[in-house]
Amino acid sequence: APPALLFSANRQTMKLTLLLASATVATAFVARPPPRVVAPRVRRSTANSQLSMKLMVNAIKYTNGMQDPKIKCPDHDGVPADFTITQEQIETLKRDGVVHIPAALSAEWLAYLRAATEWQINNPHIWASPGVASGIYDYIQRSIWTTNDAFANFEYYSPMATILAKLGETEEIRLSTDLLMVNPNSGFKWHQDNQNGPVLFDDALRWWVTMDDTPAEYGAPVYLKGSHKNKSVKSDAVFVDIESGDLVDYPEQLEFRPKAGDMIVWDARSIHKIDGPESKDWGVMKRRVLGGTGVKKGAVYMGEDRALFSDMSTHELGDGDILSGPQWPRLYPSAVPSEMQARANGECSRTMEGFLRMSGNMLASIGEMASWTNVLKKNKAVVEDEKPAEADDRQPVNQQ
Repeated sequence: APPALLFSANRQTMKLTLLLASATVATAFVARPPPRVVAPRVRRSTANSQLSMKLMVNAIKYTNGMQDPKIKCPDHDGVPADFTITQEQIETLKRDGVVHIPAALSAEWLAYLRAATEWQINNPHIWASPGVASGIYDYIQRSIWTTNDAFANFEYYSPMATILAKLGETEEIRLSTDLLMVNPNSGFKWHQDNQNGPVLFDDALRWWVTMDDTPAEYGAPVYLKGSHKNKSVKSDAVFVDIESGDLVDYPEQLEFRPKAGDMIVWDARSIHKIDGPESKDWGVMKRRVLGGTGVKKGAVYMGEDRALFSDMSTHELGDGDILSGPQWPRLYPSAVPSEMQARANGECSRTMEGFLRMSGNMLASIGEMASWTNVLKKNKAVVEDEKPAEADDRQPVNQQ
């Protein structure tokens, strides 16, 4: 081959190698949920096992930078689509700490979000590589709105921001973080969300939109009713023991079985879990979810000395500053054109400056990191023929 072509090919190979190496380094800083606690494993013949159709991501196709799937966005008026929220739903969120919003997405928006998700899986971004390599999810990517135009448009124009604003009774919603999650193979045990971005719990509204119906035997999110009012779980805690502290005062479990296009909104302090399949393989089924954190008007930046995976861009905000700017874009009542342009220019994605800032905060945020580490150590190994974990006596109440 001509020398020029060989040089070009070598440059591409070096670029891919550097990207994958960077992803490997980043893996050390990604908070991972614990593996699922399972009953004793007994070796059985696989002759009659169901054929696995496990989703696989092609590592060779990882790319970096901005991505445009060129999927036609549903018609809109340049603002988030309207949606009716009742006073009962507002009061439910305040009382229970969680509310289920059926049919949040129209058929058009649901089809659009599914198409964007399938495109992303087939065109994986380098920032998804640590999570995919962990095997916890088949595909997982944080801050996907910063790199993928289709997800940005969904958050600009779908009813999602309207629903958050009406439930939170706020005049403005900004986006603190989002997360695309496909097939939680190991599930997520009882936990409190604290990777909500550089914001306080009281300013955050957690949201979750599913693209698939809940399977019959697993995959249903379960919440401790009223647990957002607890006083015993520290703000830097992730995984919790629901039999400790004042969590015992919240015995009722609310199990939701959302259908495709439904939305769940909850208080960031609400204790909840989701179980994956015991086989850790979703087979021919999928659980595609887009989730994140909306921020109410007047929220302040609180990210100093915190290791936040959604705060890895370049900015000049300090604790106490009003949360603003393209890194945390306004969605409701409408997006800001200058913030949209900054995102389109690639100014909202992760930077080396942001990565170093987050890495430097690791020691200051040792309590939060220790919460993840302790759970990982506790659940790291599944020993052959050990006794099964004791069942939870508190049975969930189904919330269809």
